[in-house]
Amino acid sequence: MICGAISRSTAQTIMHPANTMKTILQQAPSTSAKLTFSQLMRPRNFKMLTRGAGAQWLLSVPHGACNFAVLELTRRVMGNLLTSSSSVGPSLGPALDFTSSAIATICCSVVSTPQMMITDNIMAGKYANLPQAVKGLYASNGVKGFYGGWFPGIVGKIPSYGLTWVLFQQVKRTQLLLCSRPPTNFENTAMGCLSSAATVCVMIPMDTIKTRLVTQLSTSPTAYKGIMDCARTIIKEEGAGAFYKGLPPRLLSVVPMIGIQFGTYEFMKKVILKKNAQLKDTKGKRKEEGEDGRRETFNRVSQEVAADDDQPYPVPGTGK
Repeated sequence: MICGAISRSTAQTIMHPANTMKTILQQAPSTSAKLTFSQLMRPRNFKMLTRGAGAQWLLSVPHGACNFAVLELTRRVMGNLLTSSSSVGPSLGPALDFTSSAIATICCSVVSTPQMMITDNIMAGKYANLPQAVKGLYASNGVKGFYGGWFPGIVGKIPSYGLTWVLFQQVKRTQLLLCSRPPTNFENTAMGCLSSAATVCVMIPMDTIKTRLVTQLSTSPTAYKGIMDCARTIIKEEGAGAFYKGLPPRLLSVVPMIGIQFGTYEFMKKVILKKNAQLKDTKGKRKEEGEDGRRETFNRVSQEVAADDDQPYPVPGTGK
């Protein structure tokens, strides 16, 4: 949980401006300022790209902690159960990675969906800050207002997160076979970037649909009735190219973000595992030294007590 919280909050905070740019470009034309990618890159718009950064950081801490903890636990439990079967082969690795990622995504949607609803609406300019977003979403539909984008979010996140995690693990396995050593921190970051880039190019249409549905929930009347209606409307009114308006900033935000996240996660795992090993080693040495010290003290005291004028020899069995 510590590794996941640090890695996700670090990555999402660093790449927040690019993620904000992506959200602005993916909005429906009627609710946006129709800014282009080149206009958003101008210095006068830099402040706009930082809105929601505080909320993103705050909400990414529990999200990252929950996601990676459930992911690692699920992989370990499922791996232990499946390895007991003789029919399990190496081809099950990607399936196990994808399934564990899907389970973690569904479990963590309790945390991730409110984060998505709050931050996407702040980045889209609907609310100025976290308190206003919380108040506005709650006023729209109570607690359900924070989970209005649950289904489109899950539909997009399960294949997106799952595919990224599968590709990352497969690239790691390939690296181990080729180099016969664990990957370095830089290599983990590079492999995370490669995996996320491939996933973004495949999943960008679904991400656009998700953003449209999430950012329109607080408006009335709603423009889209669901995922399929949103997809048909975009194609009919704007053309298929509208799905890829947010691709450049999406690549700029997600690719380095996932690279930083996976690189930081693997680094933190190494640090904590090394620290745990050192603590166990120190504890073992202290225990051993304590036993040896007590034995030596007993022997010395026995020698001193026994070697007196009346009995000038050590007590039998207590010393040499």
